[in-house]
Amino acid sequence: MRHLPFAIAAVAALSLPALAQPQAAKPAAAPAAKAAAIPPIAAPGRSLLSTKDVMRHIVNPAAEAFWARSGVVDDEKGANDRTPADDANWAISLDSAAQLAEAGNLLQMEGRARDPDGPWMKYAVQLTKAGLAGMAAAQAKDHDKTFDAGSAIYDACYACHGKYIPRPKDSLYKHDIDKDLEAAKKK
Repeated sequence: MRHLPFAIAAVAALSLPALAQPQAAKPAAAPAAKAAAIPPIAAPGRSLLSTKDVMRHIVNPAAEAFWARSGVVDDEKGANDRTPADDANWAISLDSAAQLAEAGNLLQMEGRARDPDGPWMKYAVQLTKAGLAGMAAAQAKDHDKTFDAGSAIYDACYACHGKYIPRPKDSLYKHDIDKDLEAAKKK
């Protein structure tokens, strides 16, 4: 059998058994041809998704999943405590918090950071810290810490959106962006 990169060999062996059968040896390719065969997505440190896609496919679903399992919401039946009551929902909380922790790192990558010397990095770090707090809370199955982590996640999102998502002039959302920019310059 030819030697294939591990991922290709694993896929071939698992999904298409015919590909895993011994085949006649082919002449070795020139080194330049081998380098060209590596897909561009294999480049380390390269951002693949746009910031908007990171938000859409990672941050938003993870935050919503975490919040769905934290805090108390009043509804027509009264106070509805969302804290997980079983291991399966604690696992979802843990996974969601881990996604948010890593998403903060993704948002700091070159090509995504809107203003690397401004508040963007502060908010991204804040999201990572909130995600880590959520992970610790979920691992401990701690009601109060889960609520606190959900609040910290919300605060990170709210602060960043206040700076980077344009709002109409008559919006009820108020945030003093100039103070954030000055504070970021001082650090």
